[in-house]
Amino acid sequence: MKNLNYYLKKVKIQFILICVFSIISSIATIVAPVYIGNIVEKVIPIYNKSVVSEIGILVVIYIILFVSNLLLNHYLISFASKISYNIRLDLYKKINCLSVAYLDKVRFGDTINNFTIDVENVSTGLIQAISKITGGIITIIISVVIMLTINVKMAFVLIGVAPIMYIVSRYVGTNTSKLFKERANLVSELNGYTEEQISGIKTIKNFNDEAESLKRFKEKNTQLRSVGIKAQFYSSLTNPSTRLITNIAYIAVAIFGLSLIKSDNGLSLGNLTTFLVYTNVFTRPFNEITSVISELQTAGASGKRIFKFLNENEEDLSGENQLVDFKGKIEFKDVSFSYNGKKKVFQNFNFVVNPKEHVAIVGKTGAGKTTIANLLLRFYEIDSGEILIDGVNIRNIGKNQLRRNIGIVLQDTKLFNGTIRENIAYGKQNASMEEIVNAAKMARAHDFIERLPQGYDTYVEGENVLSVGEVQLINIARIMLSKPPILILDEATSNIDAVTEQKISTAFTELVKDSTSFVIAHKTKTIKDADRIFSL
Repeated sequence: MKNLNYYLKKVKIQFILICVFSIISSIATIVAPVYIGNIVEKVIPIYNKSVVSEIGILVVIYIILFVSNLLLNHYLISFASKISYNIRLDLYKKINCLSVAYLDKVRFGDTINNFTIDVENVSTGLIQAISKITGGIITIIISVVIMLTINVKMAFVLIGVAPIMYIVSRYVGTNTSKLFKERANLVSELNGYTEEQISGIKTIKNFNDEAESLKRFKEKNTQLRSVGIKAQFYSSLTNPSTRLITNIAYIAVAIFGLSLIKSDNGLSLGNLTTFLVYTNVFTRPFNEITSVISELQTAGASGKRIFKFLNENEEDLSGENQLVDFKGKIEFKDVSFSYNGKKKVFQNFNFVVNPKEHVAIVGKTGAGKTTIANLLLRFYEIDSGEILIDGVNIRNIGKNQLRRNIGIVLQDTKLFNGTIRENIAYGKQNASMEEIVNAAKMARAHDFIERLPQGYDTYVEGENVLSVGEVQLINIARIMLSKPPILILDEATSNIDAVTEQKISTAFTELVKDSTSFVIAHKTKTIKDADRIFSL
């Protein structure tokens, strides 16, 4: 199970160095007032040699303080950066290990937020927590010890204020944590909505829905603003409240100390000066900690979402049997399946496809055509029954082995940022240039690729240099290069013109000779060469 401790173990050295320099910085901060008090005691005569030595020591202390703070900040930044790096790396690894069924249920905005906003929040929270809380605790403890040696009565007056500051900050923090959690959820929802609208901008413009889209965005944005204002306002009450108590405590200690001096209680003006400096040193950590409560609460909410995602159940990629040679016989035996246990798609569904058989699947939208492909690839798991390949239950075939032997071309398959050559060779990284060109020729993509400025080395970013049909031809070339024993074409030619489609159909005829193939389509001419047609 992954949690914050898991990542802290990876940066032990930085954490130890942070603790060391925090201690040095805290000690230097605490020791300095002692010498300030000594200087006040010995200020007359001004050129007293002991005064000069005290000043020299004080200068050295402040130099040490400067250097330790410099190194502390350096290692804090390094520490937080490595934590962020490791979390992002594990998040990306996790995405590749989660099932398609799970990812389909998660809002896109939530996943992106994990990589961006949530990781940054955790990083900021760690810096604040370590720099403020760790150093603050050390400062408070040593300050109390020194103040007790100066004057016990004044020390207890000041220490008595600490619980009040804690109670105030605790009360405000508890009541604002819910607001920060709600704000984080709204940020995620707004990002998801924005991504959805941007990706669907053509549809929005086509239906003249810009005004309504903006209205819905404003509603979500207004809700986020309202919750954000409340969260920040209530959180901001903490610091002024503790500062008010601190200032009152400072005045009370000063008055009490002056009364002790007047009553000749053994307290000198230098002692009182030192003690008042320590009053600020003692109370400063409380003010600093309470000033970053909002950041810590935000980091806590982000951390919960990140670790919830990281600890989700992963796909089981293992299998009892590894098929060395796929012949391609496929059987659905009494298969029942429903999405999320609600929408029943198949009930005791049966069919058999023989090796190298060319099968077409037709049916109305929602009948389950694409679901067959999803189940065969184990993107989704069936409720009951069996799916067999060459007599072996696919649950007993490692998913890596299974998916390497099943190729699929989807209607909306995307290209990755990179060259056209890299995109075609995606499923066969060691492919030669000759193999890539031959695959492109089979897919009838070679001619338009050659007309591009850099040919096969043309860089594709966001598919901005290619038409929808050209993108699909690249995807078809990719599958023709890998030549899997089982092939699924899910509306693969729906975005291609009639002339090119006819050429590709001819190429498919050659390709499927050595494959068990499924063609999912609506067009009759796409399925006319099938050995059998299944109607759902």
